[in-house]
Amino acid sequence: MSMLLTTLLSALLPVGVESIKQVVVSKLGGVKATTVDEQIRLDQNEVEKLNALAKLDNPGGTPSQWVVDLRASSRYIGALGVIAVGISSIFLPGIDATVKLIALDAANIAFGFLFGTRIIASWRK
Repeated sequence: MSMLLTTLLSALLPVGVESIKQVVVSKLGGVKATTVDEQIRLDQNEVEKLNALAKLDNPGGTPSQWVVDLRASSRYIGALGVIAVGISSIFLPGIDATVKLIALDAANIAFGFLFGTRIIASWRK
C-alpha cells in the first residue's frame, strides 16, 4: 500500500510544482514586455524555440514514410514502453524493492512527459 502511495505522490508532485509555478507567475505577472519591440522579441523567441523543436523531428533527405512516422513517434513509443515496464515491475515477484521503486519513478517521469503538459493546460482553462 505504501508503495502505491509513494507512486501516486511521485506522479503528482511534478504536476503540483508546475501548478504552483503557474499560480506564482499569474499572480506576480511573470515576464512582460514593456514596449512593442520587447513583445516582438519575446514572440520571435517563442517562434524560434518551436522551429528548433520542429527541426528535431525533420529527417534530412527523403526517407520512406514509415521511417518518418517511426521517427515522429519514437519518443512516445519509448515512453509507453518505460511506463509498461515500470508498472509490470510491481507484479514480478523476484525483483528487489529498490529496483521496483526506480522502475516506478521512471514510469512516473514518462507519464509526466506524455500527459503533464495536457493536465496543466486543462487546469488553466
